[in-house]
Amino acid sequence: MSVIMITYDLHKPGDSGYNAIYEYIKGYEHRHPVESVWFIDTLKSPKEIRDEMESILPYPENDRLIVIRQKKSGWATFRTPILAKWFNDDSRTWDK
Repeated sequence: MSVIMITYDLHKPGDSGYNAIYEYIKGYEHRHPVESVWFIDTLKSPKEIRDEMESILPYPENDRLIVIRQKKSGWATFRTPILAKWFNDDSRTWDK
């Protein structure tokens, strides 16, 4: 398992594509600290997540998606105490 960061930029903001993305991400243990940035805890690789999400993007030829595996020592937050608590939770499964 690992913590994965997902961020995206949809071609047409306000499009119903957001709902499909939200529903997909909410299928995982997750946090949503700022607009268009999510963190999930998953057994899947960034490539697997990207491939699955690509199929639900409303305009894949124009939308942008970034999926990055995080490391426990590779984060810092500012004014996001709920995210910091989530990162520090012993149940998180960090990539070593």
